Amino acid sequence: MLIKGTTPNEEPVVSIGIILPKDKQNFVQIFDSHTDKNFNLESKNGNLLSNKKIISIFKLSNKPNNSKTTIFPVIAGRGFHWEKQITISVLGDIEIKILNDHLFVVNHIPLEKYLMCVATSEMSGNCPPALLESQTIAARSWLLAASEQKHVELGIDACNDDCCQRYQGVDNITKSAVHATENTAGLVLMHENRICDSRYSKSCGGISENNENIWKDQPKDYLQGIVDGTESEFPEFNSESVFDSWIKKDQNYYCSPNYVNEKILKNYLGNVDENKSYFRWNYKFKQKELTNLISKKLDCSFESILSLKPTNRGVSGRILNLEIRGIINSKIITISINNEYEIRRVLHPNFLFSSAFTIKTDKNKNRLPSYFKLIGAGWGHGVGLCQIGGLGMALAKKSTKEILMHYYCNSEIIKVY
Repeated sequence: MLIKGTTPNEEPVVSIGIILPKDKQNFVQIFDSHTDKNFNLESKNGNLLSNKKIISIFKLSNKPNNSKTTIFPVIAGRGFHWEKQITISVLGDIEIKILNDHLFVVNHIPLEKYLMCVATSEMSGNCPPALLESQTIAARSWLLAASEQKHVELGIDACNDDCCQRYQGVDNITKSAVHATENTAGLVLMHENRICDSRYSKSCGGISENNENIWKDQPKDYLQGIVDGTESEFPEFNSESVFDSWIKKDQNYYCSPNYVNEKILKNYLGNVDENKSYFRWNYKFKQKELTNLISKKLDCSFESILSLKPTNRGVSGRILNLEIRGIINSKIITISINNEYEIRRVLHPNFLFSSAFTIKTDKNKNRLPSYFKLIGAGWGHGVGLCQIGGLGMALAKKSTKEILMHYYCNSEIIKVY
């Protein structure tokens, strides 16, 4: 595994989880292009079966550089509203074993070959070279920084999905993605002699967020909120009316339709992304729908919801603290949610696009609101690189360096191997 706080002087081999024990998957099909063989792997009664025969571990290794292993089914978008099963083909070595009575599939692969796949899994291979190079440097830096290590108990550096970085194999690779990796090989973002924990999300919505507001860790100089455009003045979201006014304006941000027309955006999105509005969106609940949803997500028994009240917003307008006021056992109860991620989890059947939203209802003194409409900005946590904003900058002929220095202020690009 990669070690937090260290800087490699040569290209490492990384371990990427393709199917995790938590997926509770008990069957997978494998095709090895080198031997032209198919394998059906099963978990049954705590044993690993390959083509119906019990084995201790399954490995495909020492293959020619261009031979692929095809794996189906693989989950993409775990726990998000776009979750689906896909087929992926990968380079490198494959290892399959049983862990917690379920299949655990790991791909051991040289970092640069892995990165060729990340850029065209996160976004399309049709993106301009400056965006693909920026995405590749950010992805390399994030993995090598090893700041999160979300799956350290599994002994892997990252998983294949949005939890870490999207990795959907070689089938989406383009010549542009290969060139983006080759042109940036060994380049990372650094701050004070340490590799940057370079986070990114699909769309900041116009203003990016401070890292400490999302993950409750120490502020990082290179992960502070910025205005995603040519202007530098921040609106101060000290009242709901200010945010309400801001979200309605036609803003000239890099991630806005003024730079990336939403009619052509689908040509630049990742393979599993939805063709929807990312800059501004809305989601409407009927009273009963929202009451049932919140009751289920919070494991309580609301009879009705009276109000949703933001009590604290970050610099991007994302709600950091939300009060839910409703009726339980004929009494008015207020529940506070003090986490951006949790707000998004609670207010959507799967996962809400972002927590930068305003709330509209038809409430009056004489009756309950019949609906709650969320009018929002951006998709994701909004920290670091805004992928659609970076796309807007690339389409406007900005360079790789200009894109990265815009989103990761106070950092520098250094070649480490």
